[in-house]
Amino acid sequence: MVLLYTGDGKGKTTAAMGLCLRALGWGKRICMIQFLKSPDFVCGERNMLEKIGVELHQTGIGYSWTKTPQEQIQSIQRAWELTKEKLLCDAYDMIVLDEIINVFSMKTVSVKDFLTEEELIAALEKRKKTTHVVLTGRNADKKLMAYADLVTEMKEIKHYYQKGVTAKKGLEY
Repeated sequence: MVLLYTGDGKGKTTAAMGLCLRALGWGKRICMIQFLKSPDFVCGERNMLEKIGVELHQTGIGYSWTKTPQEQIQSIQRAWELTKEKLLCDAYDMIVLDEIINVFSMKTVSVKDFLTEEELIAALEKRKKTTHVVLTGRNADKKLMAYADLVTEMKEIKHYYQKGVTAKKGLEY
């Protein structure tokens, strides 16, 4: 199955991690590639995923507004190359591509020279059919939504950020 979690609301990565937990409960092998999150930022999800046996790759470079467009592009290119490699191997029952959808609509850089929605779908088609793939990120394209077996849109109704509350350890990171 290909599962897609999109939308402006909170919970896309959290839903993907819930699937990881469920799959691990059945002894499944999981790889998660986080396209935008950096290994330089310590977060609870990384601490726990590594403890419970998820192979985690945080390929991002951190706060994008502090990086050059070229640095951002190189980071996403590395994540995409790793993704293609992981999709083609037989080592995993589930692969999570966290925030991959975000890269298609970034305002600071364009990835169209090396990654398009069509190329993502083509790579997904080449994977072992028993490998489930989870895609997360805002602004999913209609082609990806049509391709996916499950699409859930997270819709923000209310968020404490709107009251000026900053990110909380254990909730956002």
